[in-house]
Amino acid sequence: MKNIIILITGTFTLFIAFKCFSNAYGQTSRSESTLETKQTVLETPRRSTRPRVNFVKTVDFHLRDNENLVFGKLISEDRNKITIERLDQSRIIISTYSKRQINSRTLHTKNIPEARYYLDLAEYFSGRTWDFRDDPDDFIQAIRYCEKAKQSLTSAQREDSERIDQINEKIKKLQADRDIWIKEVQSRAKLKKLEFEATIETRIKELEDKVAANNQKVDKIISDMKDNQLKLENAITAIDAGVYEQLEILKDGIETNRRIIDRIDRTWYRSPQRYYYP
Repeated sequence: MKNIIILITGTFTLFIAFKCFSNAYGQTSRSESTLETKQTVLETPRRSTRPRVNFVKTVDFHLRDNENLVFGKLISEDRNKITIERLDQSRIIISTYSKRQINSRTLHTKNIPEARYYLDLAEYFSGRTWDFRDDPDDFIQAIRYCEKAKQSLTSAQREDSERIDQINEKIKKLQADRDIWIKEVQSRAKLKKLEFEATIETRIKELEDKVAANNQKVDKIISDMKDNQLKLENAITAIDAGVYEQLEILKDGIETNRRIIDRIDRTWYRSPQRYYYP
């Protein structure tokens, strides 16, 4: 009986041990499977393709006969010429330069991100605003290039939401500045009109004074011209009188010389002719 009890107790102990081992093995297998799944999920971005970045090729150089720097976006280049898109105050123009015009030692090309290129242009045009010269065009160009920079970031599949938000904020600021500029221009025009209306009588009086002063100057010039003309006429009359007097003296001298010559001729013909022989 004692042996049977011992046998039953051992069998029960083995059953419990086997049960615990099975549970532990199942948990270990599930943990390893979960870890492999997490590693797969974490490694998935590593296998994804890197976002593509669009670039713009720029060029800068000096001309042989000009020290000013020429720079812009490279459009085309061959053995004989270079065509670029460059800034000209409030415009973007296309210029073509012969390779003979360019100092080849100063020629440099580089690639810059397209979004940065457009943002630089937007910064250039926004910096030209508020000088009241081509300001409407400058605002339009600045906003346009901000939009192109945002479009470049989107088309390049770069999920840079922070930069896109910054560009959107810049566009809103430019639009707000443009609205303020419009109000300022309208206010300035009204002030100019009021100033003109308030000072029109004074300006008319100043204009009349200037006209009167100019008339006095013109009258003096005319008087001086008349005096000079009279002096010139008197001088010419005096010269004519002197010339006439000299001509009369010369005429008298010619007549005197003619009479002397005639007298000599008559004396010569009346005297006997004498011949001398050797």
